[in-house]
Amino acid sequence: MMGTTMWTRTRLLFILAALSLPAPAILEAQEAQATATKDQAQSQPNAETPEKKDSGDTAVRYFPIEGNVIINLPSVEVPREGTLSILFTHRFVQAVQNSSPFHDLVSFDNGASIGIGLGYAPLKNLNLAFYRSSESGLDPWEISGQYQFLPSDCPIGASLRVGADIRSERNLTDRTSVFTQAILAYSLGQRFRITAVPTYVTKVNSTTRTYNPNFVPPSFPPANDDSCVPNAFGGTTCSGLYRNVFNIPIGVSVALTRSISLHGEISPRLGRYDSPGVAWAASIEKSLLRHRFCFTAGNQRQTTVDQYATGLAWGSQYTADKVNGVKGVYLGFNISRQWKVM
Repeated sequence: MMGTTMWTRTRLLFILAALSLPAPAILEAQEAQATATKDQAQSQPNAETPEKKDSGDTAVRYFPIEGNVIINLPSVEVPREGTLSILFTHRFVQAVQNSSPFHDLVSFDNGASIGIGLGYAPLKNLNLAFYRSSESGLDPWEISGQYQFLPSDCPIGASLRVGADIRSERNLTDRTSVFTQAILAYSLGQRFRITAVPTYVTKVNSTTRTYNPNFVPPSFPPANDDSCVPNAFGGTTCSGLYRNVFNIPIGVSVALTRSISLHGEISPRLGRYDSPGVAWAASIEKSLLRHRFCFTAGNQRQTTVDQYATGLAWGSQYTADKVNGVKGVYLGFNISRQWKVM
C-alpha cells in the first residue's frame, strides 16, 4: 500500500511538471512573437529623437537661425518655392532714455514707424518682395528680388539681392535709389551664423533740414552733402543726399534653443557720408512653425536699404536728439508669417 501511494504521488508530480512546461509548438510561437516585436521596435524611430526637417524651409528648421530678415538686414535664406511671406515691423520713435516706465511705458505709448512687407517665391531659390515703411518724412517703398546660389544646408551661403527704394513723401527730390546686396554667410553647425552684406546704393536721401551758425545753439551743415544750398535766412538747407554709397554691414545669429535665437547687427560709420556714428541693433526671436516674433533694441531704427546703408543716416532723429544722439536706444519688433500656397 505504501509503494502504491508513493508511485501515485510520483506520477502526479511528473504530470504537474509536464503541464507547467510549454509544449514545443508553444515555444516556437513565443519565439516568433518575440522576434517580430524586436524587429518592429527597431523599425520605429525613437519618439524622443527630434525629427530633422528640410533645411531649405527656414520656418520648420530644428534650429531656426534666421527667417527672411535678420533684424533689418536681409538673411541669406530664401523661402521654399511656392511660399507666401508677410512681414510687419515696428520701430518706436522715442529713445528709451527719453521715456518713462510709468508715464509712457518705456516709449511704447509713443508713435512708431510701421512697415508692411509681402513676398512670394515663384521659383526655387528666388524670392520677390515689396516693403513699405511709414518712416516720418520719407514713406519709402522697397521692391526687391533675391536669388540664393547655395543650398541652406551648406556651411557657406550666398545670395544676391537687387532692388529699388522709392521715397513717396510729398515735396521730395531725388526720390529713387537702386541697390545691390551680396549676402555672404558662414554657419558653424546649426547654432551659429555670421553674415556679411556688402551693399551698394546709387544714392541716399533724407528729410530737409536747415542749418545756421547764427542760431542759438549754432548748427552747421554736413560737409559732404550734395544737396546743400543757401537759404534766405543766411543759413543752409540740406536733405542728406549722398551718391554711390558702399558699406558692409555685419549680422550674427545664435540659436539658444530649438525655437529661441539671438541676433545682432552692426553697420560701420562712414565719414565720407557724414554718418554720426556706428549703427547697431540686437534682438531675441521666438519661432514657431512658419511664424516668428522678434523683439528689437538698438540705435538703428531704419529698415530700408537707402536709409541704413550709411550706418546712421545724417539728418535723421539721431542728430536731432540733442540729449542722447547716437547713444539713444530705440525699441521695436518684427512679426513674420509664411504660408505654403503651391
